[in-house]
Amino acid sequence: MSEDCLHINIVRPAGLTNLLLHDQRQALAWVQDNIAQFRGDPSHVTLMGESAGAGSIGFQLLAHGGRDDGLFHVAIAESGGPFSVYAFRNSSQRQSDFDKVLDITDCANATDSLACLRKAPAESLKKASLQVQPYFTVDGDLIPDHNSRLLQNGQFLRVPLLIGINRNEGTSFLNTGLSGPFVTDEDFIKFVRGSIGDYEVPDSVMKLWLKEYQEEAESQSPAGLGTVLADPGPEYGPGYGRATLWIGDFLLGAGRRYANQVWAKHHVPSYSYFFDVAPASLNATTIGATHAQELPFVFGNSNATGWDLDPFPKDVDLREKYLDLVEVMSRMWISFAVNKTPNLHKGHSEADSGMASLFTAAPTEFGFYR
Repeated sequence: MSEDCLHINIVRPAGLTNLLLHDQRQALAWVQDNIAQFRGDPSHVTLMGESAGAGSIGFQLLAHGGRDDGLFHVAIAESGGPFSVYAFRNSSQRQSDFDKVLDITDCANATDSLACLRKAPAESLKKASLQVQPYFTVDGDLIPDHNSRLLQNGQFLRVPLLIGINRNEGTSFLNTGLSGPFVTDEDFIKFVRGSIGDYEVPDSVMKLWLKEYQEEAESQSPAGLGTVLADPGPEYGPGYGRATLWIGDFLLGAGRRYANQVWAKHHVPSYSYFFDVAPASLNATTIGATHAQELPFVFGNSNATGWDLDPFPKDVDLREKYLDLVEVMSRMWISFAVNKTPNLHKGHSEADSGMASLFTAAPTEFGFYR
């Protein structure tokens, strides 16, 4: 599952919602029943996902208000998590979304709407996926309330969490739908309102975003653009950097921060990473360390198997540093799955690799830098 998928909760006629999440829980229950047959330990199941997968994991942490069904013991959420933009719709709103999909795909008058959708051209489904957001449904059962309220009330599964983001998350999302340069404040405002959808943003908040994200884009702050330029050229406009920072924060960054705060408030272990290694395969000044680029490092994929372009540099010395980081990160993720902490990884030290950096101010936070 990825952010490009179309997720539709078909709520007519049976009233069933969040089937995707229910399917996931059934799969986890199957693992509990059968993992011992594969010499696995049902008390040591790690739930891990990236992007939309991390969003699903977030909802599994909130499922039934944090009810512990013994399905997993730690969770890893890469570029996503329990506080996301996905669960802001109720059943009637999702029905409206579904009706919109039927209109776009010319299935509104079909006797069997599902059969019609199955035969719909891929292009019409793609068009629908760009106009209907992949929200889950607040159904009062599996998702009893908005995720923000569940977290605020401490209604989440109390298991250790490893969660993080990449520095330039927003460049990937913005370039996917970029229709023109960001020249004026109005270009930014239009982009924000289009991203948020039906929800109103007070003018005071919009003015604050205009100011704060532009200042962040033009500074060299720890959470800024890194290698990406605030104004890469006429094709992008002087407001490009600001827009990428905002959309990255809106979709992923703010949720990562809040999840760590909630876990800490309730004295549940949580670890936060910040990935800041621009792949050799992407333009460092316009894309940078963007969405999903940590994956070959996490999975120890030093040969970039399955990637169209090699993310590791051709320069021998620099490539070696990247591969050192592959070992560090993959070992840290394994350590977390086994020991509930990433700190028992026994990989290369920071001095050996020159790539990994541990934040000393907060021992539960760590970052990865070139």
